[in-house]
Amino acid sequence: MSAQGAPKKRRRWIGWVALAAVVVVVVVVAVSMLGSSGTASAVSTAKVERTTMKVVVSGSGNAVVDSVTEVQPGITGTVTSLSVKLGDTVKKGDVLFKIVNADLDAAVQRAQASYRQSVQSVDQAEAQLIQARNALYSTEHPTATPSNPTPTVDSRAVTLAKQQVTVASAGVSSAQANLTSARTAVSQAKSNAAKRTVTAPVSGMVTILNAQNGQSLGSSSNGASGASAASASSSSNSAVEISDLSTIRARVSINEADLVNVKVGQAASVTFDALTGVVTTGTISAIAPTGTNTSGVITYDVDITLDALDPALRPTMSCTAEIVTETLPDTLAVPSSAVHTDSASGSKYVTVQATDGSTGDVVVKTGVVVGTQTQIVSGLTAGQTVVTSAVTTTSSSTSGGGRAGGGGFGAMFGGRG
Repeated sequence: MSAQGAPKKRRRWIGWVALAAVVVVVVVVAVSMLGSSGTASAVSTAKVERTTMKVVVSGSGNAVVDSVTEVQPGITGTVTSLSVKLGDTVKKGDVLFKIVNADLDAAVQRAQASYRQSVQSVDQAEAQLIQARNALYSTEHPTATPSNPTPTVDSRAVTLAKQQVTVASAGVSSAQANLTSARTAVSQAKSNAAKRTVTAPVSGMVTILNAQNGQSLGSSSNGASGASAASASSSSNSAVEISDLSTIRARVSINEADLVNVKVGQAASVTFDALTGVVTTGTISAIAPTGTNTSGVITYDVDITLDALDPALRPTMSCTAEIVTETLPDTLAVPSSAVHTDSASGSKYVTVQATDGSTGDVVVKTGVVVGTQTQIVSGLTAGQTVVTSAVTTTSSSTSGGGRAGGGGFGAMFGGRG
């Protein structure tokens, strides 16, 4: 190797070493600056807005029918000619089924025969009363004869005649009472016979159907009657149950902690699991006075009268309701993610971003939380920008990254210490 070649190689090696040192310094300085800043490289923000906030209480439950009518024929016999099925819609007066019972015709005939006898008894009693009154008159007014032109009144005969009138009068009253009873018996017998054709007492939907062709009905039923239903359940002894679907309402369970804010007349929105996309509005119409304890959780039934009924709505469908317990118009609100709690003082604060991008914490007074929004009572004004989230980056260097910065090349070249 020549004397001239050696210096050239030495200078080339020194150049490579210098270049490598510069690259290392640049990398270390960059890492040191990123690690020492500890600030967010990206933030999400939102505007403080004026809006109307609605405080809601939620509950779940079912659709119930307010008016349910149980159909009980009230007579014995065998069911025949059943003309309805479960889920059918009927009108008042429609024939539901018939009952075979020939004894009812015989009962009508017996009642009518007894009535005719009672009529005859009344006629006889009235005739006897007329006779008794005529006898009394003759006794009180004896007839003069040529041999006795001035007859005297026999007082004992008058007393006896008066007693006969009293007895005859009582006989008329008794016969008339028997006639009234006989007339009632005829009416009842005819009514029972007419019950062999069972008709719908109201219009609505058949929601229970226990009657079947060939079934023998007992005599313990008490006829058709209407009942205001507190729930969707009803007596299983009913031959038929008809529900008035126009009286469907929503009944939801509200937790005792929320019940204090629920009042009759408040607005609500109701959704039904089986009716996709259907949202029905309504009004609180009733609140149960006592609650139900389920595994230590106390809830109260709240009834909601619906403003409109979807044709597909059916009793017992599951539903969810949101009850508006308070409306706050023209109030300030920010995303709840922007609100923080100071661990030392317990006060609430938000981070406000100025127009130049700088940020600062501002103590605020908050109100209600509705969904993802928090009400701001004081501390902010509409239009301000608040930080809702931040993404931070830290150095992965083992030589002192992060907010502390570390030493080494970073310190040597002006990096944060």
